Amino acid sequence: MQLIAEHTVQITHPEKVLWPEVGVTKADLLQYLVDLSPHLLRHLAGRPLTTIRCPDGVAGHRFYQKDAPRPTPEWVLTRSVPSQERNKVLDMVMVDSVSTLLWLGNLGCLEFHTGFDPIDHPGQPDWVAIDLDPTVPGFEPVRTVAMEIHRLLEHLCIPHIAKTSGATGLQIWIPVRPSIRYEETRVFTQAVAAYAVAKLPAVATVERLTKNRGDKVYVDYLQHGPGRTMIAPYSPRATALATVSTPMTADELGGVARPESFTLQTVPTRVARMGDLLAQLEPIDLRPFTTFLARHGGFR
Repeated sequence: MQLIAEHTVQITHPEKVLWPEVGVTKADLLQYLVDLSPHLLRHLAGRPLTTIRCPDGVAGHRFYQKDAPRPTPEWVLTRSVPSQERNKVLDMVMVDSVSTLLWLGNLGCLEFHTGFDPIDHPGQPDWVAIDLDPTVPGFEPVRTVAMEIHRLLEHLCIPHIAKTSGATGLQIWIPVRPSIRYEETRVFTQAVAAYAVAKLPAVATVERLTKNRGDKVYVDYLQHGPGRTMIAPYSPRATALATVSTPMTADELGGVARPESFTLQTVPTRVARMGDLLAQLEPIDLRPFTTFLARHGGFR
């Protein structure tokens, strides 16, 4: 196979089936990475990368990888990043080219996870995200909670968009001006989560322990923080159906769209038609809201 990239990337076993249930091969994955590269690079560039590798496909062994895979081509950009949890310095990949995407894809990196603050502005996120994680199977409760948060943010005139996790959940993403810090955004995300639980006490919870959630949707405002990561927009997922983490319109969120609607096979055509919905949002200054919340304690 021949794909256009900045550097030569040795492709091995392009015929390998990585998603056997839907017959998606490594060649299909690499073509997807090229097709979506303008959008993937927009969201990955400048952020240290954590990958989930599945060298033998989604049915085989998988593992997280933060350190750059070895051997690392000389043209792959890496940066040294201190890791408190590992008490070491990690040499992490910075995805700045189609070639790097292809190199990672050839190694079986099926998922791309990043943090919220660019490496050159540590502690200053340019996105805020609230993760909605279902405790039991079923997407409709997640949609219900997402719609409640959507109505709140719409009322406040805060730009936002819902993005499928690519698995079973959703995330609400808000573009913010990067001068704000995590300790300020925590005030906001906690207030949004508390509002959702107050409005939907039978459906939503902020209980961290899975065993104590019952069948409620976990509104995870804690996942937005320093050192935390989330699945990147347009990243594939190591799921049976080759789903993709995809932003949705408000009409889709309130309609019949489901995570399995967005796959490696369907997303390229969708994005070619609709563009990157995330890139169409204008960043907002959250400080007026965090100042209000610090004084008044929450949304009513």
